[in-house]
Amino acid sequence: MWLAVPETDKCFKKGLLRKGIPESERIEASLKLAAHYLERGEGNVKLEYYDVVSLMAYNATFQCCRALLFNDGITERSHYCAIRYTREKYASTQLDALAEILDDYRQNRHLTQYEGEKVSEKEATEAPADARKFLAKTKESLA
Repeated sequence: MWLAVPETDKCFKKGLLRKGIPESERIEASLKLAAHYLERGEGNVKLEYYDVVSLMAYNATFQCCRALLFNDGITERSHYCAIRYTREKYASTQLDALAEILDDYRQNRHLTQYEGEKVSEKEATEAPADARKFLAKTKESLA
């Protein structure tokens, strides 16, 4: 009988996620970066640099994801694996729902950054709002 192996187990086996000890300095640094990227993204809405807004919102949410991993003593070498870990660890919570959105942004980031895909005004205004929610829920979870 074949049993499916959770994605995060595969990530650990490949060395894309590594176990260590929680690192409060890295948690704080990631939260500060998240706030910085969020501020930059929101500032670019007025300039109508929607691709920049989208990329900054993604970076902000990804830094939240990293803070959660650092809290668990996990380091990442893959955005995909970091997001999968967060989704599995926080299943059935608001963080899981936000990490699902983050995974969508990860895919959109790839299209924007590497293929020049356009970002709509609607997407650019939703992204910072989602990033702000993720940052708030991350801080709440870490408190």
